[in-house]
Amino acid sequence: MSEHLPASAGRPSSAPLSALRLDPENPRIPETHRTKDTAELATLLEMGFEAYPVAQSIAELGFFNAEPLIVIPSPDEANAWIVVEGNRRLTALIGLAYPEIRAGFATPDRWEKLAASRSISPEMAVPIVVHETRETTHAEIARVHVVGKLGWRPFMQARYIAARVAEGRTLQEVADLIGIPKSKAADLYRDQAVLTQAANLGLETSQVESAFSVLTVAMGSTKIRGHVGAPLGSQTVIGQDPVPADRFDELKEVIQWVFGDEEHESLISDSRQMSQLGNVVASEVGLEALREGKTLEEAKQRIQEKGLDPLKALTLKLNAAKNSLNAASGDVAEFAIDAEVQSLVDDIESLVGSIRSTLDDVTAETDL
Repeated sequence: MSEHLPASAGRPSSAPLSALRLDPENPRIPETHRTKDTAELATLLEMGFEAYPVAQSIAELGFFNAEPLIVIPSPDEANAWIVVEGNRRLTALIGLAYPEIRAGFATPDRWEKLAASRSISPEMAVPIVVHETRETTHAEIARVHVVGKLGWRPFMQARYIAARVAEGRTLQEVADLIGIPKSKAADLYRDQAVLTQAANLGLETSQVESAFSVLTVAMGSTKIRGHVGAPLGSQTVIGQDPVPADRFDELKEVIQWVFGDEEHESLISDSRQMSQLGNVVASEVGLEALREGKTLEEAKQRIQEKGLDPLKALTLKLNAAKNSLNAASGDVAEFAIDAEVQSLVDDIESLVGSIRSTLDDVTAETDL
């Protein structure tokens, strides 16, 4: 006599890859972009789940039958299944099997190379566990130990933003697509543009790519950004180099100070020191010391010896800014629809967001 499975259990089976669908209700996908379009979902999930390492494993070792995908019947298609657990693995399989989809990934070249190393067909049989409803999957998913959903890496996110903007989408559209504020999308677009410009100018940028989040912290520093002449993210002009031609030497300096090169050690050991570097760069005395080859601590000491107090200068500037904004707030309502006023407020908001991010980053590092 056959044993009936409880309602909470799934039924082991298999299905061709072509019959499997990415889950539009995946929590990683913004509410406004829960599309059923496979290519768009795969592009989003390739970045959000970092599917490439999984694809590397599949290309080398194959797909393990002991790790089936958990599926439910598609309500829209006969003989099709929605994968409710295992979307990263499914994205990896899709990337390997469908050249037209992987062409839209952030780094298609490495996917093409990987796909050439192992043939994955859309008709490949994939092990699955079938559930009748989404509700009955919860208990089994809770028992499945999988690699945690990885966060968006800044470099991949920035590359994706740039690729989508190059296709003609606005920064607002891309921000909505990946579920981040427009100001952050604009900052990331600017930061990758700075990196691209540096590479085009012949600077060594491999270390910058591998530690892209450090570049985002540097560009979040008003003083370092001002040193290279880079704009706020909200003021970045699409398609134009963010760093003026007459600031190439300054850009080279910043990359050397922050990341080091073959001849120089980095001046900072972690991102908490970025604000210190910014203070030194903003000081004529400190900047001169750095250009003489002094360390960050030596440059700070020289500033102190000259009687300059960056903290006092900072608090004076912040108080002046606060007082100016307080005075302006009474007149905003009268000119709320003026385009210049709106643009200025956007820039102020972007600046405050950048300052807050710096404070949060330093506080988080300090608490570790």
